Amino acid sequence: MIGAILTWLTRRRVPPKRPEFRAGAAATAAAASAVPAADGLDLASVVAGNALATERLWRVAFAVPADAPSAEGVHPQVRAAVHAALRAENLPAKYFPRRPTLLPQLLRAVEDPNAHSTTIANMIAHDPVLAADVLRLANSSVYRVSPRPIETIQRALVVLGIEALRGIAATAMLQPVFRATRSNFPRFPRLLWERSERAARAAEVYASATQPRDRLEAQVLVLLSALGPLVVYGVVLDEYQRRPELTPNSAVCANLIGTLGVPVAQRVARHWQAPPRLLAALERHEAEPLTGVLQVGELLGTLSLLEAQTVIGSELRDDYLKDAGLIDAVAADTYAHVAPQA
Repeated sequence: MIGAILTWLTRRRVPPKRPEFRAGAAATAAAASAVPAADGLDLASVVAGNALATERLWRVAFAVPADAPSAEGVHPQVRAAVHAALRAENLPAKYFPRRPTLLPQLLRAVEDPNAHSTTIANMIAHDPVLAADVLRLANSSVYRVSPRPIETIQRALVVLGIEALRGIAATAMLQPVFRATRSNFPRFPRLLWERSERAARAAEVYASATQPRDRLEAQVLVLLSALGPLVVYGVVLDEYQRRPELTPNSAVCANLIGTLGVPVAQRVARHWQAPPRLLAALERHEAEPLTGVLQVGELLGTLSLLEAQTVIGSELRDDYLKDAGLIDAVAADTYAHVAPQA
């Protein structure tokens, strides 16, 4: 069912044969540098910048002290257990999110050329929890387009349009997955979600300027990518819980999520039989345009969150963007949509 849902989100276009899976940011950056990105991005630079900014965000999420020593060698039994659990052929079902009930109906309505736009609005309004989340997103600084608040789903449809509304609805459906349910480091899932929300918006805006037909795919791709860190987070805390004599180490948590988050997201996508285009983008295939969209979206979303948290200022943000080669008007306009409000 999930594989079918994800297939509906993509055009039936088969990408070139994907390279073998290789874990780690260094390996994926090396693969990306082999051939220039299809849309002209310096993909290796964007991948490297995204990895650095994301690593910084994870350290903030786990409150790792700036002068903390390297986490290498700390709690080796936890590290070994986490790696073993994530290498296992079958991960326990508790680590995978439950599919939102209304998602198939929403996507069928979107794909049906005869479905009226109000059908989607009514579908959202029928679920009070989903409607509340959609309206919250529509009125957030990331999506809000007018000073007047959006108070109904019908008004959201008029103000934002059907393309934006369906993306917001898909995002809102997955929000409950990221709500903190753990007593240790509850800030991580909250910041992961906020980064995903900002990154999904950035990916949508960037795709609308570079490949408009991929707007919804770009948003879903960012959310799928975020499932990797979320799964690793759950596994790490469970391994610590099995060893009550150990106090969870913030640097170890941040390091394991940074090291394993990307390959686990790739594994989740393969397990769910995601369409080839989404798999290729998650695996950093340089010939797949969605690869650049994902990387740009995540980088801009991460920088906007770091800036909003006053972890970085505008000067350091601009340094990240310059190093990533994102100094063109499209990147600037995209960042403006997710930039912290003054």
